[in-house]
Amino acid sequence: MENERVIIATDKTTLKEVLNELFYQKSESKPLPEFEKDRLSKTQAAKLAGISIPTLSRQVAKGKFKEYSLGRRKYFLKSEIIESLRNQTL
Repeated sequence: MENERVIIATDKTTLKEVLNELFYQKSESKPLPEFEKDRLSKTQAAKLAGISIPTLSRQVAKGKFKEYSLGRRKYFLKSEIIESLRNQTL
């Protein structure tokens, strides 16, 4: 039977260790999507651009840099920051 339920008696610590190991193995085996490798926090983006965080916020408001949201978290794409810096007029 495919959907057969099994009850295993174990202590909380052992169960926690087994579950952590399973989740760790699963997350390690999956490569990160390319956009996740490219994601930067506001601090990282400002550092890459060589500007302060308030300046970065002003540049976002002006449309120079694009800020993305994932739930409550904000992030920038490294490739877009670099491209924007390359295209800026001196």
